[in-house]
Amino acid sequence: MSIRLETVGTACLVTLDRPEKRNALRLDDIVELTGVIAAAGARADIDGIVLSGNGAFCAGADLHRLTSTLGTTDSERKGNVEGPAQGLIWALLDAPVPTIAAVDGPAVGLGFDLALACDSLLIGPDGWCMQGWGRIGLIPGTGGDLLLRARAPHLLWRLLEHQPRIDGPQAEQWQLGEAVGSGTARDAALQRIQRLGQQLSREALTGYVTLSRSEIKARLTEHLPTCAAVQARLLGRDELTARVHGVLPTQS
Repeated sequence: MSIRLETVGTACLVTLDRPEKRNALRLDDIVELTGVIAAAGARADIDGIVLSGNGAFCAGADLHRLTSTLGTTDSERKGNVEGPAQGLIWALLDAPVPTIAAVDGPAVGLGFDLALACDSLLIGPDGWCMQGWGRIGLIPGTGGDLLLRARAPHLLWRLLEHQPRIDGPQAEQWQLGEAVGSGTARDAALQRIQRLGQQLSREALTGYVTLSRSEIKARLTEHLPTCAAVQARLLGRDELTARVHGVLPTQS
């Protein structure tokens, strides 16, 4: 995957750039993106990270390929979920600056989890989110159910039943994110980082980041091993491949 890293003012803009595949993530893409986010957070000259996508935000994991690269045993699959996949979530949660998901296209499955893991979730006029995992018989191996419940405790079962597209106004109503009424979520996110940097020192920003994430990080530490174990078993089921091909467009 091409991942573009740009400096815009005092923000690091990370853009997934595989529009022909709706920025679906393969295992090596997940590893690459984790490294990019960690490198961005290590920079002393930035005040925040904006995660965006060209066309789509992120259509989730490229399950057409991922199911064949995660391993052939539950142990191998669990290791890859706990390692690269969950490592990507931890990269966002460990970044010492505010993170903003700028959703200007679909954010589905793992893409929705990434958006929920950010400190702010901004959804532009063309953006929408979907839980996604339940459509193919999987659970969010990256902790998306807990990230969702932290924002909207009673929404999970409604999303699993109906799998709605959640646009900006609906996200605001359900307290999942913020609607961007005009322009793009990307531009709104960059403006937010700029204003935050003008108001607060880097040390103060890091302080707010530490305080605001402390509870969810503690909960995820206990929660994620169970996610990986359950996901590993589900990924090994014989009917998964047929279900993936029946529900998802071909990504590979």
